[in-house]
Amino acid sequence: MSEYEVTFPLNTTPKMRECIDIFKDYLDIEKNYSIHTQSAYLRDLKFFLEFCLREEIDFLEMEIVDIRSYFASLSQEKALDKKTQTRKLSSLRTFYRCLFQKDIIPSNPILSVSFPKTKKKLPKNFKPGETEDLLDYHDKESSPILEKRDKAILEILYSSGMRVFELVNAKLSDLSGDRRSLKIMGKRRKERFVYIGDEALTALNDYLAVREHEKEEEIFLNQRGKKLTTRGVRYILNERRKAMGFEKSVTPHKFRHTFATDLLDAGADIRAVQELLGHASLSSTQVYLSVSKDKLKEIYRKAHPHAKLDRG
Repeated sequence: MSEYEVTFPLNTTPKMRECIDIFKDYLDIEKNYSIHTQSAYLRDLKFFLEFCLREEIDFLEMEIVDIRSYFASLSQEKALDKKTQTRKLSSLRTFYRCLFQKDIIPSNPILSVSFPKTKKKLPKNFKPGETEDLLDYHDKESSPILEKRDKAILEILYSSGMRVFELVNAKLSDLSGDRRSLKIMGKRRKERFVYIGDEALTALNDYLAVREHEKEEEIFLNQRGKKLTTRGVRYILNERRKAMGFEKSVTPHKFRHTFATDLLDAGADIRAVQELLGHASLSSTQVYLSVSKDKLKEIYRKAHPHAKLDRG
């Protein structure tokens, strides 16, 4: 069974199974969500339908009190933080929105249920010196091919700001002729181009010059010559962290955060950064302005004649 497959209870009713199938098509075809996102929504729906079966509640005639009872039961079984509650409520809203649009229910019973307020966490990024230390580190115990591959992975993550799943799915055929740009498939299967800087290009060329298994389409391969997984990339970064004695966590997304923050610190237009990151909404990119605020303060303090250096 695939890690993305969701098995629903055996005692689901025929109407439940019908609605589950409709919802699956809605997520896949109409919303064009990734397999990972579809799986998350379906897992949340599974727990909800199990609750309905257990409490003998008709899922097509839900009331607010039933929804609150469901979340209360989840909290009793396992402590849920606000972020998890919000995600589960979002899944149900999407499910009932689908049923409403298909004329299966007369109204969406979730609309009047409010989301718990969550505090946005600022993305963490590497400091300039830390980024260079990670990129320049040479593992003498690694094989030449793997060392060149790992170097190329880190350089491209930082140079392009792409997500880790975009990196492992990147194909040789999607590289431009000069290898300075790469067409990738992002969230919701949206294509975009990312760009490869000079140092990343050098690292990529060094890797491709020794890369074996010419029949494989993906750029980055594991030791067996097969497609590298997202878990594999995280393992590579963590091993590098341990070998360096680096105390902070090293993740693919941290390189993405650093990419965005460094661009904004250098004066890049936020809409250009939004395009490079593949964000559907500008609000997703604006969070990086908070990270760059200290840099802006520093510039102000040094440049403005009346700025007070001892104030925050």
